Amino acid sequence: MFESQLEPVDPLPAASFVPDEFEVGNGDAWPLFVRAWLIAQRAQNTVKTYATAELQWRQFCGGRSLHPLDARRGDVDDWRGHIQASGGFHGRPASANTVRLKLAAVSSLYAYLVGEDILASSPAAHIKRPRGGDFSATAALDTGQAARFLEAAQGLGEVSYVAMRVLLGRGLRATELVSLDVSDVRHHFGHVTLTVTHKGGRRQELPLSPGTGHLVSEYIGERTSGPLLVNAQGGRLTYWDLYNLTVRVSRRARVGLDVTPHVLRASHATIYLDQAGAQIDRLQDGMGHASLNNTKAYDRGAGTLGRLASVATAVEDAFLG
Repeated sequence: MFESQLEPVDPLPAASFVPDEFEVGNGDAWPLFVRAWLIAQRAQNTVKTYATAELQWRQFCGGRSLHPLDARRGDVDDWRGHIQASGGFHGRPASANTVRLKLAAVSSLYAYLVGEDILASSPAAHIKRPRGGDFSATAALDTGQAARFLEAAQGLGEVSYVAMRVLLGRGLRATELVSLDVSDVRHHFGHVTLTVTHKGGRRQELPLSPGTGHLVSEYIGERTSGPLLVNAQGGRLTYWDLYNLTVRVSRRARVGLDVTPHVLRASHATIYLDQAGAQIDRLQDGMGHASLNNTKAYDRGAGTLGRLASVATAVEDAFLG
C-alpha cells in the first residue's frame, strides 16, 4: 500500500528550491521522480506552485490507498471534483483559476514521466480544465476597508505595517515581497524603489509612494544586507509567515471579508482602476502581468459598475421614456 508522506511544503522560492521530503527516497521511486521533475522547472514560483499541487494530489491518492503511478483518468477526474468543492481558502470551493493551476501541475508531472519512459501514458492527458475568464473572482477591499485594514496592521507592529503597506500600495505578490533583500531597496531619482523578481524570473525596479518609501527606509535602519522583512529571530519572513500575519490583521480589522495577500493585490488593482484618469497599461506594468487581459480582470470597482449601469440606464430610458 502506498504510504503518503505528508510533510508540509515551504513555498518560499529559493535557489534550486525542492521540498526537503524529496532529498532522500524511502525505497519508493516516486519522490525521486518528483524531485527530478521539480528540478527541471525553470521558474522558482512554478516550482513552489507545482510542489504544493503535487503534495495535495499525493494526499488525495494516499486517502485512497492508491500509488500515484497507478492512478487512472477517473482518479484525476475525482480529484478535480474534490478541489473544486473544497480546494480553496479554508476548505471553501476553489476558483476556476486555482483548479486550472493544480490540474496543470499534475498534467505536467505525468507528461514528464511519460517523456522519461517511466509511464506509457498519462492519466491527466485529456483532463478538461476550467476555461479562463476576463473576470477576477478574488475579493477586494474598498478604500474605507483598506484604511481600516492598515490601521489594524499598524497596531500589530512595524513589520506588519510595512508589509501590509507594500502589499496594498504596490500590489506585489506575497512571494515577491518575502524574497526581497535589503540590497533590492534603492534610492533612485528621488524615489525609494524595490527591484522585484516577477514570475518567470523577470526583474523590475518599482518605485514606492513617498510615504511607504519612508516607512521602508526607517524599517531597514542601519542594515546593509540580508532579507528585507525579518521575523522576531532576525530570519527571513517566509511566505506562510506573511500569509498568517495578513490573516491576523484581517481578524483584527474586521472589514467584512477574509483578507489574504492576494486579496491585497486585487485591492491595489481595483482601487487604482476606480480613480479618475487611471491608465490600465501602467497598472499592468507595475503588477508584472504578461497579458493585459490579466489586468482587465480587476477592472470591476465602483467606477466600472457605474459606467456599466449607465449603459443599462440609457437603453431602458430609450424604450421606457
